[in-house]
Amino acid sequence: MKKYLILTLLIALLLPGYAQNKAPEGFVSIFNGKDFTGWNIKNNAGVIPENNRWKVENGVMHCYGAPSDPYIILTEKNYENFELRLEFKMTAKCNSGVLVHQPDRGWGRESRLGMELQVQDDAGKEANVHTTGAIYNAIPPMVNAVYPAGYWNTYYITLDWPFLLIQVNGQIVQNVNLEDRPDLKYRLRSGHIGLQNHGREVEYRNIYVRELPSKENAWTEIFNGKDLKNFEMVGNAQWKVENGVIVATGGSGFLVSKEALDPNYELHVFSTKSEKGGNGGVYYNWENEIDRGYKAEFYDFGSAKELQYMNGYDYMLTQVINYGAESRVILNGIDVLHNDYQASPVRGKIAIYHSAKDGTLKVAKIRMKQYDPPKK
Repeated sequence: MKKYLILTLLIALLLPGYAQNKAPEGFVSIFNGKDFTGWNIKNNAGVIPENNRWKVENGVMHCYGAPSDPYIILTEKNYENFELRLEFKMTAKCNSGVLVHQPDRGWGRESRLGMELQVQDDAGKEANVHTTGAIYNAIPPMVNAVYPAGYWNTYYITLDWPFLLIQVNGQIVQNVNLEDRPDLKYRLRSGHIGLQNHGREVEYRNIYVRELPSKENAWTEIFNGKDLKNFEMVGNAQWKVENGVIVATGGSGFLVSKEALDPNYELHVFSTKSEKGGNGGVYYNWENEIDRGYKAEFYDFGSAKELQYMNGYDYMLTQVINYGAESRVILNGIDVLHNDYQASPVRGKIAIYHSAKDGTLKVAKIRMKQYDPPKK
């Protein structure tokens, strides 16, 4: 009898369109098995491609692979802490991923700002940072638990900051305190859930979420998306707001916050990069035009391999960590600058700089969150 039960279950796992539509207790379904309600399937240009490779068929979300446009599809809703359950089935040589804490579309490299949890057709191979269950390019799974191509797999993800617990097919593959990892502790802590089209066919179904309590400190929007009333202009650059975005042109000049920021904060600036020859950026701990504090440049990426990945995105994220003695800048998830303090950090303003060589510079978001002072 047991053999027949196992055989029946295996057949059910392989049958196309077999889906269990009832959400587990306490969870809600974020895929209705009929269409993409609740999902953003547009590309970075803001349109659904004519040859869109994402389809809903027989209760299953089917990605037909290349061309990878859109590269990812995103939930319309943002999530912070949650439990996520889903099933996926790969084709041969499949490379895909489940993405969490994603920014808005086109606002930076997804696997560097949030996290990509790998989906890869490499059953039976030694686990590495690209194996199913890996935090992409960061932490390999403890065990390679994925089934071969053609079989349905289960992904159970619990993200309750700073803890990340992942199970693949019932086996624990990640049990991580993200704040113990310098390369992960400043990743985005809320955002969209996404599924990736990396050019190969893959299917997803039975996608359920249970939200957990929020823990993140509140963000303060320094740019309100409407006007520049929170700023003063210094120099010759021209600053205006168009379609919810700060646009800077003309000569050299600064857009300076009217209010100074207390130490122990994290600052986010989503901007376009400097044009070739330009050196725009954000100053923090600004006192005045002579004492400008520290500068984080909006890089023209040049030959920096990791930063070149940003060339296909509308915006990039500059993060300033101003905490205790630590003064650190992270660009697109890559550490680029440390200006650690010899004495206690000071209270200061922030300023966006446009150089005369920058052409048009755009800034979509400026926000900060306060941290409690470090314990002595």
